[in-house]
Amino acid sequence: MKIVHQDPKEGKIKVKVETLDDLWHLYHIIEEGDVVYAKTLRKQSQRSDSLRPEKVQAIPVFLGVKVEKVNLHRFANALRVTGPIVYASREEVPLGKYHTIAVEENDTITIQKEKWKKHHLERLEEAVKASQRAKVMIVVIDEGEADIAVVREYGVDIIANVTHNLGGKRYNSDRESEEKKFFHDLAKTMIEIMERENVDKAIVAGPGFAKENFYKFLSENYPDLAKKVVIEDTSVTGRTGIYEVIRRGTVDRVYHENRVAKEIQLVEKVIEEISKNGLVAYGLKEVEEAANYGAIDTLLVLDELLKGDHKEKIEEIMEFVRGTRGEIVIVSSEHEGGEKLKALGGIAALLRYKVK
Repeated sequence: MKIVHQDPKEGKIKVKVETLDDLWHLYHIIEEGDVVYAKTLRKQSQRSDSLRPEKVQAIPVFLGVKVEKVNLHRFANALRVTGPIVYASREEVPLGKYHTIAVEENDTITIQKEKWKKHHLERLEEAVKASQRAKVMIVVIDEGEADIAVVREYGVDIIANVTHNLGGKRYNSDRESEEKKFFHDLAKTMIEIMERENVDKAIVAGPGFAKENFYKFLSENYPDLAKKVVIEDTSVTGRTGIYEVIRRGTVDRVYHENRVAKEIQLVEKVIEEISKNGLVAYGLKEVEEAANYGAIDTLLVLDELLKGDHKEKIEEIMEFVRGTRGEIVIVSSEHEGGEKLKALGGIAALLRYKVK
């Protein structure tokens, strides 16, 4: 994401959307009551003559919409912002009518808030930083099958599966030939995804020898790709194997600033502290008490809570923790770590000392 312009007096920030991750960040920044300005298409009825029915025509217009609903459609790569029109660049567009602005990659929008909250500005700053960082790919491979995932800002996105029937082990020559075809298909798929998704490094992992064989094949046939590959062991394949790579800290080692890896590892740390009755608080009541004592070192908040019924209470706790120099981490609900935090009430804290 790029910040194009800021007007602190009017509470306006103009941004350019660059990636699907940016749409996810905007989904958590834009709230009910904000005004979003953007170029859009508005359907207008035009009568061609008195005998023919009206024709509906979409006209380009610059609109300001007071937000009532925000929906992220991940598979359509679009953020939809709905509400009454409060500004229109064309006189024929009536104010007060409802309109939905569809925000997509490469669009530019302006967000106006009465007051920008600290965590919104921090998320905006994180989105700008993230746009300057390359993503990480995880490939979990076994005999004739590989799952490919991209670690995004909001979570892990499994975007491809490459499979090939290698045949039985008796016919070694046929099997070797089929394995080469599988490796070629996988290498070409990886290259295409890495170019499309701006991926700089790929972690190739798995439980058997397939990953080593594939790496040797890459070194001989795709040396440029091989230079971007790191090998890792896992006990299983598939989605579970992908998360095992993250829990092991491999993503952090390959790309130390990755957000999802940090979130998952912090949630795992919370669970570990709970298991040994350690320096941890979870659930709204316990965390609020710990915050009042100034005992919170790291506060974990599920993103969904900042759009829920307890939003104001959560924001109060966040401000209190910020005032006592604690770290605040907004955890995405789109990955395994977020699911585990949700089961703990959506909020937890790693403590400096026990409060009970």
